[in-house]
Amino acid sequence: MSAEIVVLEVPAIIDTKDYNMLLSLVSNEKRSKINRFRLVKDAYRALLGDALIRTAIMSRLGVPNESITFNYNEYGKPTLARCEGLHFNLSHSGDWIVAFISTYEVGIDVEEVRSIDMNIASSYFAKEEYRDLLAKSEGERTAFFYELWTLKESYIKARGEGLSIPLHSFAIEFQSDRSITLKPDGDSVFFKQYDLAPHYKMAACSFANKFPSTISHWSIEELLVQLSFDWSLRKI
Repeated sequence: MSAEIVVLEVPAIIDTKDYNMLLSLVSNEKRSKINRFRLVKDAYRALLGDALIRTAIMSRLGVPNESITFNYNEYGKPTLARCEGLHFNLSHSGDWIVAFISTYEVGIDVEEVRSIDMNIASSYFAKEEYRDLLAKSEGERTAFFYELWTLKESYIKARGEGLSIPLHSFAIEFQSDRSITLKPDGDSVFFKQYDLAPHYKMAACSFANKFPSTISHWSIEELLVQLSFDWSLRKI
C-alpha cells in the first residue's frame, strides 16, 4: 500500500440529515466531544476529520466502519486497533482537513497563515531557526514562520509524543537543494511540503522516504457516498 495524503475543504453548511448520519458513524466518545463544541465550524472539522480517516481505512482495508476502533497512546495519538501495519495522522486548520495514511509512522500539519507575534518564535523555535527567521525580509517572515511551524509539528506528531518534545529542542534546516533535514539528526526522518491553497502551509513527516507526489482532494459528496453505502449495509 502506497502512502496517501487526502484533503477535504470544510463546507460552510452541512445538511442536517447528512450531519446526523456522519455523527452516527463515530464512537460514542467522539460524538460526545463533538456535541460539546460551541462553534459549528469546530464541530464540522472534528466530525469530518474522523469521517475522512474512517473512509480512508475502509477503502484501504476493505472493512466496514463498524469494525474500526482506535487506540490512543499516553500523549493522545490515535492508532488503528488490531492493525499495526497501517498508520495515519490528521490535522485541520481554517477551512481544511488533511490526513496522511501510510504503512510507516507519519505526521502531518496544516496551518492557516495569519498575522502573528514573531516573539513567539524566540520561545518555541531553536536558535538556528530563529536566526533564519530574522534573516528573512519582513514581508517573508510570516510565511516562513508557518513553514517552520508545520514542519516541526509534523515531526512531533510522527513521533507521537506531543509537546513532551520541546519545540526548541530540535531544528529544521533547509539545504541548498531545498531538501529538509533535522538537527540533531538522531532520528532518521524525512519531510515534504505541499501546496494546498492560498494562505495555508502544509508539511508531512515520515520515518520512511515515501510520500505521495500529489495530494488527493476529496469532496464531502464523495465522503458521504462511501460512508452512506457502508451505513446502509449495516442496516440490512
